Amino acid sequence: MNSVATARARSGPPRWFVLWMGFLTCVVAVVCAALCWELASFGDHFTKVLLWVGLSVVSVVALFFGLIGLIRYHTIQLSLAVPLSITALAALVWFEVPQEAGWQVSRGILEDQSIDCANPGPRTRLGVYAIIAITPRDGGCLFYVQGTSKVSEGFAYFPPENAPPSLGPPAERGVEYRPYDGRWYRFVDSS
Repeated sequence: MNSVATARARSGPPRWFVLWMGFLTCVVAVVCAALCWELASFGDHFTKVLLWVGLSVVSVVALFFGLIGLIRYHTIQLSLAVPLSITALAALVWFEVPQEAGWQVSRGILEDQSIDCANPGPRTRLGVYAIIAITPRDGGCLFYVQGTSKVSEGFAYFPPENAPPSLGPPAERGVEYRPYDGRWYRFVDSS
């Protein structure tokens, strides 16, 4: 019996296992990339939840087959591809790399648009962000990236001669500004 296990280990894992683990690894990589995009572009909440659930399901299946591969076929590389991908995604999310990359790609485009502060129409893409509205307010230019019927949020640019009227939550319904990057602020509009 020992010689059968040794012969199986030398011949490598079966082809179906290699193809299946390769497929699962590709699916996890695509979902991880989609999650990074959604995080970078402030995508909608429903899509993020759907991607996280999909990643969880595929990861559990991949981890199950990965354990089988480790125990039965001694396939370390195939079995560790998915856990390493998830670890890399966790590190990127923890250090906010997708959000920072999205901001760095989009900052110059938003600054150019803030000069005129004119609304180019519904759902315009500026950089990686889907902008739903642009409006001058409080001496600055507000770029709305997300919104519901009660609360909207986005980025606000205030030129050097202006500053937001106040930082932090407003006394009543209104706009809450938080410093973000130089003359840029994040805001939540509950008016």
